[in-house]
Amino acid sequence: MNPSLRSPAVPAVVALVALVVVAVVSWLPDPDADPGPEAVDRTTASITGAVPVTPAAQVTSTTPAGPPTLAVVPGDDLAALVAVNPPGTTFVLAAGVHRGHAIDPQDGQMFLGEPGSVLSGAIVVASFVERDGIWFAEGQDAEGRFHGECNADRPRCGYPEDLFVDDRSLEHVGSVAAVGPGQWFFDHDRDTVYLGDDPTDRIVELSVLPYAFRGDVDGVTIQGMVIEKYAVPAQQGAVDSRRDSNDLVGGSDWSIIDNTVRWNHGVGIAATTGAVVTGNLVYENGQLGVAAKGAGVTFERNEIYGNNTAGFSAGWEAGGSKFAFTSGLVVRDNFVHDNAGAGLWTDIDNIDTRYEGNRVIDNDRMGIFHEISYDAVIIDNEVRGNGFGFDAWLWGAGIAVSTSVNVEISGNLVEGNADGIVGIEQDRSDAPASFGPLSLTNLAVHDNVIAGNGGWSGVGQDVGDNSVFTAANNRFYDNTFDQDDTHFFWLNDPRTYEEWLAYGQS
Repeated sequence: MNPSLRSPAVPAVVALVALVVVAVVSWLPDPDADPGPEAVDRTTASITGAVPVTPAAQVTSTTPAGPPTLAVVPGDDLAALVAVNPPGTTFVLAAGVHRGHAIDPQDGQMFLGEPGSVLSGAIVVASFVERDGIWFAEGQDAEGRFHGECNADRPRCGYPEDLFVDDRSLEHVGSVAAVGPGQWFFDHDRDTVYLGDDPTDRIVELSVLPYAFRGDVDGVTIQGMVIEKYAVPAQQGAVDSRRDSNDLVGGSDWSIIDNTVRWNHGVGIAATTGAVVTGNLVYENGQLGVAAKGAGVTFERNEIYGNNTAGFSAGWEAGGSKFAFTSGLVVRDNFVHDNAGAGLWTDIDNIDTRYEGNRVIDNDRMGIFHEISYDAVIIDNEVRGNGFGFDAWLWGAGIAVSTSVNVEISGNLVEGNADGIVGIEQDRSDAPASFGPLSLTNLAVHDNVIAGNGGWSGVGQDVGDNSVFTAANNRFYDNTFDQDDTHFFWLNDPRTYEEWLAYGQS
């Protein structure tokens, strides 16, 4: 297919949209709208109330002309349009499935999805042959690099391609012989896809493109669309404001608003300096829901759930989120639940982090985890049901702080987790330490409700040095406990509540 480019001199009714669309901020997709001829159950949702956008054809404006506004329909070459139009151009994606686009934006460009618009990184695979109950399609030459650490039962997690049958992701197994119902295998040497389900009269899609949006440019807006089925390598995002995975800072001031980001192999949204990520539904991505690096990133009012579908090792990096090398990170009023890994996780050289007002529920590992980092405030969060996927020692905590300096934990409800609130001292001399030596120091845990957790609340160490209890200013005070028996941990042993009080903790 060789779609033609649309000229900036679009029909008058679209040209009138120009600067009014720039002023429009948000909308919710209309579940009753026609999703286009290729769409199959492509509903989208947001947990925030949003203001509907006036459809492009109905907008009028008397504002003087500025950067153009272009209407983009399925089949248009969006990536080429982006390249030939100036910074600040607005692209309005019509309803339907827009395939084949890996977009490198320019400064200030806006990408606005009309209700029912879907940006897909997958191709449709239609020509299958059946042999002995297995269906195969030759000529599939996508081949992303393997990256990541996998769980033992999911050894192919590091390959970025995924196969979907009627929007259901199949398990990628290690050989043709292992293929059964709900499973598939990609033989990269023979460019052949093998499928264990009859594809007759079904839509089979193979993810092939490595990203939807990427680039270290500034002021990009991405709003109101579904972004799905990109063959994103681990530790990279379908939406990623970096030029490549080695770029720690990337572009600045991206606005990523009211999108549905799902079924991408690596990370759903990876944001950098000054980004605002708000009102998005980020679910069932292969490795992580969201990630961040850089200064002043805000995640607010997003729903992040069901991530790490590919089976990456959660201890390596998988689950709801992972934030590294950030300063001034704000994570507020998000609903983070049912991820196969930690819910909210700051790991490596973060400083001035604020976790506030989040609901963090039923994640396999820690609910909120601040690790080998610095100053943080964890306040007014609801943290329930986390940590049962890995509850050894203190690691099943609702809230955990490991080898980090100056952390305050207050006003939280921490209930029904594998462990409660814990601080852990480890030897992490191998970690970056840009803001001073790393240790569990100045941990203040106060005015929380800690109830019905299965293990312990308190402090532990595995370095053979009890100074973390006696000389590091780590303390619990003015908390409300509904915990009996030995649900407290101090001087590296379980303690009763009476012993806990005797050590000066409360």
